[in-house]
Amino acid sequence: MAPVDALTRSQLFSSGLRGGAALLATGSVLGALADSAGAAPPTSALGVLPAGDLAYTRLLIGVELLTIDFYTHAIGSKHLRSGAAVDANVALINETEHYSYLAAAISGAGGTPLTAADISFTYPAGSFFTAHSVAGLAVLLELLSLGAYLGAAGNLTSPVLQTAVAQITANEAQHLGAFSGHSGNPPFHDAFPDVLTIAEASDALDAYTS
Repeated sequence: MAPVDALTRSQLFSSGLRGGAALLATGSVLGALADSAGAAPPTSALGVLPAGDLAYTRLLIGVELLTIDFYTHAIGSKHLRSGAAVDANVALINETEHYSYLAAAISGAGGTPLTAADISFTYPAGSFFTAHSVAGLAVLLELLSLGAYLGAAGNLTSPVLQTAVAQITANEAQHLGAFSGHSGNPPFHDAFPDVLTIAEASDALDAYTS
């Protein structure tokens, strides 16, 4: 079997790690939920997006690029073990798929989506020194992601984009629950998670990007 940090999507979903006793034995939370790949509504069905929807989509692309960069560094740190390492790999795959969908929405509207080359990422000192520090930062970034997506969900006007964002919001909540557990905190607690306005989410994103 390939090393945990080299697993591909197909390997994760088809190997002995998939959904059964092996996953449960590792303590992986996200892996246990990855029995099958879901499908977002086709971007071809989005049509012409209004300016407000495009603004939120651009913000969420920035959030996705941040989490992709974070999970790449988290895996590369080699501090995560067992279920946390598997969950980081699944989360990285998820975030990459979120980015691809949102970028396609911008491209379909005639725009040019941001890429990682357009952004410099910064993290607090010591973020990748220990398994606990990595999991703790994962929680903070997933709180940012969840809040940003919840804010978008209440303001988008395109029904197709609303559906895709609702799906992604649910997935980000899964990430948050998983890494809350890995950081030693309860996997869930808020009946109504915090919602970030587009300005609040942008300010939170600015703390990690330039």
